[in-house]
Amino acid sequence: MKQNIIRFLRDAYPFVLTIALWRLACSWLNPGGILAIIPIYYCSFVRPTRYFLPLSVIFCFLLDYKLDTVFMVTLVYCLYYSVMNIQTVVDLTHTNRDGLFAFMVFFGVIVGLLIIQDINILNLCGGVFVFAVACALYTPIIKTITAVKND
Repeated sequence: MKQNIIRFLRDAYPFVLTIALWRLACSWLNPGGILAIIPIYYCSFVRPTRYFLPLSVIFCFLLDYKLDTVFMVTLVYCLYYSVMNIQTVVDLTHTNRDGLFAFMVFFGVIVGLLIIQDINILNLCGGVFVFAVACALYTPIIKTITAVKND
């Protein structure tokens, strides 16, 4: 029974981490819980996790700190998912650094589209800051996910 509980907690960790990053929203560091995109991206594209796709789509809808963010994040996620499932050009499951550069492109498109919607210096600085924070936190968050799954 102990092994079953440990196995369940290892399998549930990406889900719990996504919910925690979404709920730890802060207007200047994690607006709308946008950092939840990191485990969503990793568990959807780089190391696919069973049953994670429905949760990913739901969380893309929940990342709404602007009304149109729902449609944009979900659209970019679904387009990216479609392209990655073809996998004739890029296979993210075998990339270096756990897909960090592909994540930077994915997240950069989302942040860029958010900035373009209302261009001003405050949005530009905020977008660049959130992009830098997400890219800096990508590797530590991914290492915790893989450490928990491998232990």
